[in-house]
Amino acid sequence: MTARELLLQLSEKGVELKANGDRLLIDAPKGTITPDVRDALSEHKAELLKILTAPPFESSAPPPQPAAVQPPPPPPRAPAVPPTPVAPPPQIPVPAAPEPRSEVQAATPQPSSVAEEIMQLESELARVRGEEETRRAEFETARLAAEHAFYQESQRFRQQQEEIALRRAEQEKLRIEAEARERATEETRRRIAETELARVEEELHRMRAMEDTRRAEVDLQFAAAGAEHKAELEEARKLEADQVRVRAEDEHRFLEAEARKRAQEDEVRRRAHARIAAIEEEILRLRLREDARTKSAEEARMLAEETHRRRVEEDARRIAEAEARRRAEDEVRLRAEIEAEMRAEADARRRVEEEARKRAEEDARRRAQEEAERLAAEQARRAAEAEARRRAEEEERQRNEAEARRLAEAEAQRRAEEQARLRAEEDARLHAESEVRQRTELEARIRAEVEAKLRAEEAERQYAHEEREEETMPGEGGPSSEWFRTTEESEFEAVSVPDMSDAAPPSGVHTARNRATALQDVASAGDEEAFTQITEAFDDPALEVRNSAAHALYEFQEDRAAAFTRALRDAPPDRRARIGAAIASSGLAEQAINNLSGESREKTYDAFSLLFLMSKSGEINPLIRAIEEHTSTEVRLAVIKLLALSGHADVLPAFRRMAVRGSLPPDVRSAVMEAIYQVSSQSSPENQHSS
Repeated sequence: MTARELLLQLSEKGVELKANGDRLLIDAPKGTITPDVRDALSEHKAELLKILTAPPFESSAPPPQPAAVQPPPPPPRAPAVPPTPVAPPPQIPVPAAPEPRSEVQAATPQPSSVAEEIMQLESELARVRGEEETRRAEFETARLAAEHAFYQESQRFRQQQEEIALRRAEQEKLRIEAEARERATEETRRRIAETELARVEEELHRMRAMEDTRRAEVDLQFAAAGAEHKAELEEARKLEADQVRVRAEDEHRFLEAEARKRAQEDEVRRRAHARIAAIEEEILRLRLREDARTKSAEEARMLAEETHRRRVEEDARRIAEAEARRRAEDEVRLRAEIEAEMRAEADARRRVEEEARKRAEEDARRRAQEEAERLAAEQARRAAEAEARRRAEEEERQRNEAEARRLAEAEAQRRAEEQARLRAEEDARLHAESEVRQRTELEARIRAEVEAKLRAEEAERQYAHEEREEETMPGEGGPSSEWFRTTEESEFEAVSVPDMSDAAPPSGVHTARNRATALQDVASAGDEEAFTQITEAFDDPALEVRNSAAHALYEFQEDRAAAFTRALRDAPPDRRARIGAAIASSGLAEQAINNLSGESREKTYDAFSLLFLMSKSGEINPLIRAIEEHTSTEVRLAVIKLLALSGHADVLPAFRRMAVRGSLPPDVRSAVMEAIYQVSSQSSPENQHSS
């Protein structure tokens, strides 16, 4: 910074400098002289004294003009407003000089001419200052009008955004309700279709294919509707992005216009200050010249008063220095306060901008709430800058904002509850699928174990049969053996045992009750003869004896399924039917059905094996009743799968009769329909193969 630039800046701040010999006299407002200014004055003291004491022609050239300082961009206020035309600064006449080297170089005027010239320049200075104040007032008026227009436009824009958000929320609500109605209609339609499928047995496969096709079409329609909805949302988002972009461009143009206006204002102000400084410098030169003229006349008097003046100047210097120190301290304190306020405002503005950016990146479901929060933050920031006339509008805005936030929170809570409900339904569905899958795996594992055990016993029986055939003489007829055949080939085969049909009953057994009681004692023996007596008891005409035989065979050995498997395999067809009926009438079937839903894997296995053998023997009525009447849906589903696995010829007609009834629960009916489809698909290849 040069001495002339420093002098110009001080004159803009209202600081007057005078030269008194080798000293500078400063007349400045409070807080103007800072430590930096004091250091600059000390650094350029010699140059300043030279300028102040120089003849007029040495300082007639205009001082160098500092570069215009670009002010920081103001916050967005209003759309671009054309700058207010500013009148050019008035031309201040400068007295003509007789020589071309200087504008004011002339002979020393008479006292009256100098006083008149000073008065003219002072009046011109007052006029220029008045015009500058008038122009500043007009500029501030235009700026306030532009800010007010921008505020009104921002209010309208925010209202439009709020209306758009409310309309979108209402459309989303209507869409969800319509989709719920469509889904309810679809569920009703599916139930009707399932009922029709159950009633029309001969068109089961065709209707199932038609239903699958229709469901696929409905799913495609739902997917298309979802895609269309997503496209609409994407289009709405693009429209909002375009509006935001246009808004940003308007704000950018407004900021550029404001910057241009401020630059023009700074340029006009700089020129006015330059002209004012030139006039003041001319006045100062004239006064200095007048002082120099009168100085020679008063030299004698000044010499006499020099000592007194020096003392006065020393006192004034000390007072000025104390005042300068006090002003410097006040200036430092004020500057610290101003910087703290500016930092607080900058931090608040940064926080508001960061919060606005984060809110803009949030998902659509929180857009309404974020918009309300952004409006609250923005208007809270502006409330600090607003005037008293906007307080009523601020209170009204806060009420509207609270209502919008309440609506947004209610909507968010509703969506959260809906999501929680959907998650609960999904968890329940997954849990049910897991249970079904575990039950299916258990049934498959039980069936595999039963088949493996049957194959092992078949191999053992075959080996024993071959040994007995080798021991039998040619021509001798061995005991007749019957094959236990069902839809699965060679699953049970008879084992030759001694024919004891003609043997006399045990001594002391004359009544059915005695025979039934004796069977319990026989079961505890656990030998081959006891097994033969138990199996022959199934031919007894008394139901009580047959039921007791079933209990005795159940307790005969630890592997209950193996005991019944052997008895059924070795028995003729009529005895097999009686064994199955005894399992049902003795209560073992009901007990096994209840054990299907137990927690013990061993009991579940025994129950499943016993019921499977009973169904293979042809006794399926207890299982049909369990499907129709049992209180546990889990047991019903397990029995349906057991009957489907048994492959008995009477299972398919029984399933069809149950499917056309309306008393079964939807889950049980669906399982029956699946079992019908499974049994039908299994029987078709077998029929084709046999044909």
